[in-house]
Amino acid sequence: MRVNIVSLTCCAGCISSFLNAGDALLEILSGDFEIVYSPTFMDLREIPNVDLAIVEGGVRTEEDEELIREVRAKSSILVALGICATHGGITSLGDKLSLKKILEREFSLLDSTRLPELKDLMYPICNFVDVDFYVPGCPPMPLLIVHTLKSILNLKRPIRYKSIVCTECNRRIIPAKISRLYGIYEKESDPDICLVSQGFVCLGSLTRDGCGAPCPRAGFTCFGCRGPADPFLYRSRDIYALLVKVISKRTGIGEEDVKRELYRNPFIFHTFIFSKFERFKARDRII
Repeated sequence: MRVNIVSLTCCAGCISSFLNAGDALLEILSGDFEIVYSPTFMDLREIPNVDLAIVEGGVRTEEDEELIREVRAKSSILVALGICATHGGITSLGDKLSLKKILEREFSLLDSTRLPELKDLMYPICNFVDVDFYVPGCPPMPLLIVHTLKSILNLKRPIRYKSIVCTECNRRIIPAKISRLYGIYEKESDPDICLVSQGFVCLGSLTRDGCGAPCPRAGFTCFGCRGPADPFLYRSRDIYALLVKVISKRTGIGEEDVKRELYRNPFIFHTFIFSKFERFKARDRII
């Protein structure tokens, strides 16, 4: 299987995660998996026709759009890898500012005419082309990427994960009575108790599983990079309201107080990204 690996506007973390698969990656590369184009690995000017294209990053510039359209036209199967490709990702926080303010803030010392022409927003690649499989995550875990690619190589449908991160986390969920919410760096967490029960803003109760819950297991809150689990993907579900209810139930803090605490807490920005998944329609193609 001939493969293109393409990066749009991103941090290259998803391809780095793929490379971190170690022996599992070597197993794939030793089989019928030939990388014929990837700026990360080789210097080629022309994008060839292939069986599979793996794309990380979202569309923020006109060049990004031109590139993703060419990649789609030259590939039989296209996989969106990582939250930037699937839904715009953390880069979408730039959507809170106008293009004028972004250029003034980030590029005030440069000649802006030399920069790529920016779009008004950061877009996922499905806004411009058809996508066959979506592998969200920031970045997706190495073995999740490998298992997906192995299934595609064997002409099988990859396993879909439909439950929530809490099912993969060993922490015990208990009702608690606390006075306020905490940032993850404000106090030390108990390694055995649910982070939400301790007053931390963790999105594991809404987020799609499949990652193995590495963040909450290590004492860091889940920020929803895998997107909502299947039950939370419909327009009729208010994801933010659900988060408020979960936190209120586990902490004993009233819902109105939870809302005020969330706006005080810097991790509220995670729900801004998370809510973009609510309008997503290709539910059956999310891995």
